[in-house]
Amino acid sequence: MNDNEAASSLEMLLRDSSANPVLELEGRIIDVDVKKFQRKLDQLYGKKKTPTIILDVSRVNFIDSHGLGTIVYYHTLMQKEGRELIILNENTNENSYLNRLFDLTNLNKVLTIVTAEP
Repeated sequence: MNDNEAASSLEMLLRDSSANPVLELEGRIIDVDVKKFQRKLDQLYGKKKTPTIILDVSRVNFIDSHGLGTIVYYHTLMQKEGRELIILNENTNENSYLNRLFDLTNLNKVLTIVTAEP
């Protein structure tokens, strides 16, 4: 294990590869993990028949600007094609890190964020 792998703490699990795949994320989405995160989103995005991709961030405890930028990029890309990127956040504690982050950055007004799986 090299230093980047040790610093990397993002776990990704594809729960459903049907019409609406759910990519479950856990840990931190930070610079060292963003390329891995982008590759996974590229794979899901490349399936043109996929109208919706769901990112489950319920167990994510930190996202840096690179991670946020990736989410916004794919949200915009899919929106232009009439497709949708949905952020699933089952953590309803409004003082949680992610809920505060989405609120402070106004991304809660831009992204589709749901608290229960659509």
